[in-house]
Amino acid sequence: MRIQLPLITAALAVALVGCGNDDMAKKTTPAPATMPASSTTYDNPGKTPTTTADKPVVVSPADNTAKNARDDGTTVTPLDQGMSAADTSITAAVRKAVVAEPEMSVKAQNAKIITKDGVVTLRGPVATSAERSKIMTIAERTPGVQRVDNQLEVVTQ
Repeated sequence: MRIQLPLITAALAVALVGCGNDDMAKKTTPAPATMPASSTTYDNPGKTPTTTADKPVVVSPADNTAKNARDDGTTVTPLDQGMSAADTSITAAVRKAVVAEPEMSVKAQNAKIITKDGVVTLRGPVATSAERSKIMTIAERTPGVQRVDNQLEVVTQ
């Protein structure tokens, strides 16, 4: 009887482990990417919180009210950057020189620098007219630049 009891216990344990609820595993599916795994909202103040696990996520459209009206398709944008080795190296050299200037504001360091066929277009806000002039000078002195179109704007805030 001593040998049979451990064997019966082991057999029972194996049987119980193998008898998982397969129906539950089949019904459980991961949530689609558009639905949160779980979140709690308080749509009904003062009452029980509700979960959004079974509700689709509503994505609001981007707020484009601050869209730059000048980007109407005729203005040069970063998407117009030339992909030739010369154009990319000119853009990189101008950017590196602008960032290396210690007195440049963050605005100036983030100005758009777009090169296409040796023509450098500078766009965006800068903090002072001195920064505007300095970036223009840096671009003009960069080897390979044919012309500079300075569209930088002085914006004080």
